[in-house]
Amino acid sequence: MQIHASISKLESLKPSKQVNSLFTQLVKLCTLNSSIDVKALSPELQKMRQSLILLCGRAEGLLELEFALFITKLPQPLNNLNLFPYYGNYVKLANLEYTVLSQNGVVKPKKVAFVGSGPMPLTSLIMASHHMKSTHFDNFDMDEAANHVARKIVSSDAEFEKRMKFHTCDIMEVKEKLGEYDWQLLLE
Repeated sequence: MQIHASISKLESLKPSKQVNSLFTQLVKLCTLNSSIDVKALSPELQKMRQSLILLCGRAEGLLELEFALFITKLPQPLNNLNLFPYYGNYVKLANLEYTVLSQNGVVKPKKVAFVGSGPMPLTSLIMASHHMKSTHFDNFDMDEAANHVARKIVSSDAEFEKRMKFHTCDIMEVKEKLGEYDWQLLLE
């Protein structure tokens, strides 16, 4: 509750010492083993939990944007993805997702859709470089500025630029189009 109160009072969720410290505390707290049944929390705590989820999403988006803008200034942005503080988590997530896909018969998809890819589409980049080396990736996001930055990262590599496209739209307006894909990942 104290962390939520502190985060809620911040003027900005952009990366800073204070923001980073508060979210590091929150992550440490949330990664402890716990037997708490989230569904059994009081309505007040449920509301606070939902608020924290939204705040974390906004903060993560700002962190990704700041980092994505930073690496677009480097000569080969794709070679510097591992500098992102949570890159290892994305590698683990992509490995897990690929394992699940493989176990369910999706081994070499031709076309994959990522919804909510953001300015630094790490999951699709890791999947494209480590697991699905001939797959075409369509990344969907509502934010054209995010897509613009993501395109700059990908444009540094001709092969990736051919295989990875970015579409700015509300996915609800093109949800029928998702049926064209071998696999879709919806991000939140």
